[in-house]
Amino acid sequence: MHGPVKSFAFRNNIIDTKTKQTINNGGFNILFEYIKTEFENSDYVVTNMEFPVAPPFTSKPFIFNCPPAVLDAFVSNHINIVTLANNHILDQQYEGLLATIKMLELKNIAYIGAGTLVNTTRDSMNGIIIGDSIKIGIIAYTGVFNYGLSSKIKKEIFINDFYNINKVLNDITRIKQKCDFLVMVAHIGDEYKTQPGKKDREFMHNYCEAGVDCVIGHHPHVVQPVEQFKTKDGRICTIFYSLGNFIANQSSVHIDAISGVECSTRETIIVQITIAKNNVNNHQYTIIPVMIMNIPDTESKYKYGRKIQPIAIMQYINLLKKESNNSEYINYLTNRKNELLKHLFLYGNYQNIKIKDNY
Repeated sequence: MHGPVKSFAFRNNIIDTKTKQTINNGGFNILFEYIKTEFENSDYVVTNMEFPVAPPFTSKPFIFNCPPAVLDAFVSNHINIVTLANNHILDQQYEGLLATIKMLELKNIAYIGAGTLVNTTRDSMNGIIIGDSIKIGIIAYTGVFNYGLSSKIKKEIFINDFYNINKVLNDITRIKQKCDFLVMVAHIGDEYKTQPGKKDREFMHNYCEAGVDCVIGHHPHVVQPVEQFKTKDGRICTIFYSLGNFIANQSSVHIDAISGVECSTRETIIVQITIAKNNVNNHQYTIIPVMIMNIPDTESKYKYGRKIQPIAIMQYINLLKKESNNSEYINYLTNRKNELLKHLFLYGNYQNIKIKDNY
């Protein structure tokens, strides 16, 4: 929730003339205007919430915070699980994390990866189980910490550490006994690196061998390749090393030395997982290439106002075909989608991963 992202939402807040209350969640609904249909048909939507929601809800550069209306927008757009295991969740200090947790519980949004150790109502420290006929386990960790925790605070809260091997392996063992399919969400890696580090690849492989079926990574701000391999017990494990940025105000480009692709901080992928009821090993992934539309807000009275919204690249292309004859930019977007997929599948193409192109 960079400043320009929140400013775009605030400028689009619509107030009901009778009730004097917002009718579009403080304007935050507009951030999901183009992408919400991708979530509506999913049973569960998980996102990395890399900011606290804590009074007085103010922030400054690189120290994030956001008002509660953003959580109402999550609910309205079917985002129902968030991971708090990241390097910015303590931007408003210990009290900010506590306030965020209380707000998430008030909005009935499940959270993983961090929480309280006092009077906790659920075992979020070891992940959560979702689903009915199929039990899906989700665990979350961060390997990046901006702030240390005092011994006193450690007795009251936790933030799961990706590199705490014994803790992670114990979590995997415990939750695997209760679920059919296990997803790990991991906030690790180096910012703007287009390839995962050797150490992190080894950790993820080891966690997969221990029982994880799919790893979803983030933190580098750019897309990194996907990898699939067979574990010793015969499972097919899939690792998405980094999904890139979903909503953010960043604009840098980083060239990958292997693929030669320009990896942008304004590009990402949505990963949809479909699991068969009668055979969890028969699971499919659908990839949606997405870019963050970041253009001047011509309707804004502010000179530097921006419109910042994620949109599926193919949806953006079709939108431009209907509204303009900007063939040059359409060709650019087509090339960006192809380059993004080229980089994503650098380690190989996999039969159970398909691309959504129908818009």
